[in-house]
Amino acid sequence: MDLDRTILVNRTHPVPEDFSYRIKLVKIPMDEENCILVEEETARAYQALQQHLIDSGLPNSPLSGYRSFERQQVVWDNFIRDHGPEYAARYVAKPGFSEHQTGLAIDVTLYDQNGNDIEDSCASEFETMHHILHQFGFILRYPAGREAITGYDYEPWHIRYVGIQAAEMIYRSQWTLEEYWEQKSQP
Repeated sequence: MDLDRTILVNRTHPVPEDFSYRIKLVKIPMDEENCILVEEETARAYQALQQHLIDSGLPNSPLSGYRSFERQQVVWDNFIRDHGPEYAARYVAKPGFSEHQTGLAIDVTLYDQNGNDIEDSCASEFETMHHILHQFGFILRYPAGREAITGYDYEPWHIRYVGIQAAEMIYRSQWTLEEYWEQKSQP
């Protein structure tokens, strides 16, 4: 069965139970000692994006990729313990409803010229990255001001691979993935 890299996974659309059997996960390095797993085509696209950003003076590394159901449960439980259920629900998906379980989502860390994490979600560096994502087949999954559609607060670090054709359409139309699917399902 072909892998639909535009698959919609959100609070109301769970990851299909057989999805993990359809993906081939590969490693991409986070640093000299650690790596993350992502879907094979996603890995190639991210490595090209990563190198482009580095060449443009924007150092970066992947922070998170594929998560098993069990790992997502740990992330969910930790957010609830540390921040409470309301906060967790704004930023973290319940197990079975996380894009990270598809291997198509990557959380990216950007660094300033001194090697420090850029933590300001409004930083121009994030905006720079967002404007080129589509060229590599990625979208900003949770854009600012679209929380009512995506169900999540703005996450400038969370990118999602959908392939170049879909990414360019989503970027040009200023859609979320939900809006893309709404348009795609129109007769």
